[in-house]
Amino acid sequence: MRRLAYLAAGGMLWSWSALAFANVPIGTVVENVALPTLTGGEHSLLSDTNVSVFIFVKPGQEHSNQTLVQIAKCEKEMAGKPVHWCAIVSDRIPKAEVAAEVRAAGLTMPVLIDKGDALYGKFGVVLHPVIGITDQDRRLVAYQPFAKVNYGAFIQAQIRHALKEISDEELSEILKPTAAVLGGDASVAHRFFRLAEKQFQSTNYLQALANISKSLEKHPTAAAHSLRGRILAAQGNRAEAVAAFEAALALDPHDATALEGIKGSKENAH
Repeated sequence: MRRLAYLAAGGMLWSWSALAFANVPIGTVVENVALPTLTGGEHSLLSDTNVSVFIFVKPGQEHSNQTLVQIAKCEKEMAGKPVHWCAIVSDRIPKAEVAAEVRAAGLTMPVLIDKGDALYGKFGVVLHPVIGITDQDRRLVAYQPFAKVNYGAFIQAQIRHALKEISDEELSEILKPTAAVLGGDASVAHRFFRLAEKQFQSTNYLQALANISKSLEKHPTAAAHSLRGRILAAQGNRAEAVAAFEAALALDPHDATALEGIKGSKENAH
């Protein structure tokens, strides 16, 4: 259940950017690295001259398996276009299991082995599976998380947009059905909440505050207000933190986090 948000700026379209890669914003120039492949040798993550498409997947997971099938189909249908393809899997997954899933999906692109999940960590992969797309200058121009409806069309549209075959408006028209079919504000808000929660736990307070604010804009909940209070308290903004906890209690008078937060703020004030 998803709802896409669009932001056209400088020829780029932001699609679920805050929810896919936590550490690599749209527009970032991505470092090109070489990784070992499933079949031996090494292969580069990106092309230095063409559009690149890379897919973080976890063979054995239903949505990842569906992604492999869809991306294999896209690769065949877009053969001949200047596109560099690869898939990325964790080295924790047995190679035999990966190879079996790749064969079953009909995937022909290189499969890169991410040792110690270094690339996963560098990108800050939040959603799984997720497709990243860079332009000929290695700038990240789009993400495409998994979707249950029209997924293949979404993938191809994002690639064609990166190739400048379609405009921002045309891409938006293709992606529009997801707003009605794939979910509502509550689902989007929950994803922002989960991202903010992770960033708070890693003491990335500025990003956590930005994402919990987005969550509250979409669908205010006591839990979201309480998390905002915790973030503000960690930043030393006691008055704003208390206001956030009070907002949580207005929605749920029994919210334990908010009650504890107000108690702690009062104790720290003395």
